[in-house]
Amino acid sequence: MKEIPLNERIIFALDVPDAAAARLLVEQLDRDIKFFKVGLQLFLAGGWPVIDHIASRGNKVMLDLKLYDIPATVRLAVEQFAGRGITFATVHGYGPVVSAALAAETEVKILAVTVLTSMGDEELAELNFQGTVEDLVKQRAGRVLERGCHGIVCSAREAAMLRTSFGPEFDMVTPGIRPLDSAAGDQQRIATPARAIADGSDYLVIGRPIRDAVDPAAMTASIQQEIAGLSGSA
Repeated sequence: MKEIPLNERIIFALDVPDAAAARLLVEQLDRDIKFFKVGLQLFLAGGWPVIDHIASRGNKVMLDLKLYDIPATVRLAVEQFAGRGITFATVHGYGPVVSAALAAETEVKILAVTVLTSMGDEELAELNFQGTVEDLVKQRAGRVLERGCHGIVCSAREAAMLRTSFGPEFDMVTPGIRPLDSAAGDQQRIATPARAIADGSDYLVIGRPIRDAVDPAAMTASIQQEIAGLSGSA
């Protein structure tokens, strides 16, 4: 397993509606968590100042916009990420989109989203895909990794399969992480932190279970202890 600092293993999902709420959470949590995800809702509400605030406090940023557009537009968009302290940026796992993102001249690592963790068999049937969710994830992952993509965003349910199929080199980020006794929410393909790490996940995207806990610091410590027992985290 990759040696990743324990305080970077959890990517805290700042899924809040405004910049003030995001800044408060960062300031409450970044003694223990040093990696934060900014998604579409927050980015539209707070823009670059949110990113700058997170990075200015010595934290890492995953910009989760899941870009999907014509390749030229994707490349130009990703070039806007340069020099902003962004570690990971997400695009949809479509080959030409991934190649365009990789062609941008930035230091940002590109993560391809394979299949959204909210998607289940019913949604897959609407795509007329003749196979399982796991089949589609594997197909998309293989295509984007062949193009040199730095990493994959997938459900932890597919982590072991992807590690077995494609090896240890790429970064694997898994949302849909729920500690025992946590509600699934809008996620269908979920896993516990221990299961995700044991199956090969490098980073765990966690939001509500920490944010809504009676004691967020204690919940964070509990999850990190679980991770430390199974990973090479320092």
